[in-house]
Amino acid sequence: EKLSGELDLGKVSLGPARFDPQELEALNARILHQSAFSDVKDRLAEFGVASEPVWLAFRSNISRLPQISQWLPLISGPVTPVISKEDTEFISLAVQFLPGEPWDEQTWKHWTGALKQGSGRTGRALFLPLRKALTGRADGPELRFLLPLIGRKECLARLS
Repeated sequence: EKLSGELDLGKVSLGPARFDPQELEALNARILHQSAFSDVKDRLAEFGVASEPVWLAFRSNISRLPQISQWLPLISGPVTPVISKEDTEFISLAVQFLPGEPWDEQTWKHWTGALKQGSGRTGRALFLPLRKALTGRADGPELRFLLPLIGRKECLARLS
């Protein structure tokens, strides 16, 4: 009813409708990125996702719900850490600065803040080696959400 009051057929194009799969994908992504866990909870169960923190960690990286499955191994593996020879010493230092548990969304900020002061690294030189060591990827979910899901024990294993 609300939309019918706002519909003006004079503003509808007379040209043929055009279906654009890329536009649909982008629209679907925007909807998912804004969706609350409660809105997608039942569908997520099909993919083995049962918690809101997992949804919040991955929703910004998907355009279709089934894609969440490709991100789930970042939590419990298997992950092949990527640590370059140039970053070996830095990663060893990162292990020393890794905070104790319990972890939350602030853990990443505290850890990288301490590591920044201890190493002198900033920006990409600070974050990218950690991301690659923890996820085996140069891209992906925000580590502030992901780190508590991985947990300290698994992070230590990946950094070692």
